[in-house]
Amino acid sequence: MHITIITPHLLKSGLIASAITRQNLKHMTVSPQSLINGFNPETDALLFPHAFDAQIWYQMRPLLENLSPKLPLIFIGTIHKPVFGLPEFKRRARQCIFLDDSIPIDEIPLLIRDIIQKSPLYDQGRRIAVGSYTLDRGQRILENASTQIAFTKKEFFLLELLMQNINRIISRDSIVDYVWDRNSYVDPNTIDVYMSRLRHKLADEKNFTIKTIPCLGYKCSL
Repeated sequence: MHITIITPHLLKSGLIASAITRQNLKHMTVSPQSLINGFNPETDALLFPHAFDAQIWYQMRPLLENLSPKLPLIFIGTIHKPVFGLPEFKRRARQCIFLDDSIPIDEIPLLIRDIIQKSPLYDQGRRIAVGSYTLDRGQRILENASTQIAFTKKEFFLLELLMQNINRIISRDSIVDYVWDRNSYVDPNTIDVYMSRLRHKLADEKNFTIKTIPCLGYKCSL
């Protein structure tokens, strides 16, 4: 998953960017001016953590018009909500999700992940290249030149998390946050069962390993 943070206060975005990184999500931070100048990021969601002038919205209008109508626009706070009641922006209102600005900062990435996972755009034909493999989100398939393996939804989310963090240890808590609802209780044995399923399906991929790191979590290597 990839999040683009759009803010006129790049230095102030450090806390939210750090919180996103701690949840094993990729991100980049750009200014509204970058978008006005034609930068069009490949991303799963746009995050607006800070307020900026209404004039900037009008300057960004061409970008908004070119965005996929299914791309989530996520705002922290409601200060920009009136903008999307204006006739010029009303058609984008359905994409907008306004988070309460009293939410603790470490919970914001979890909410963003939930939003992205439920977004139609996330599942419809999005493909991610990792090494010699490609993850097809629409069909939930892993493939390379000679292999095509299908996964259930939770198996795929687990595999996606591991592959987006190659050679990094992923904790069991991070797995629960990413694969299951963050408010759900997940028995530790459930994670072991899903890891066993992944290993079984990937058994013929000799260069593809998922190691258990005692007391810490799991690590995927290609």
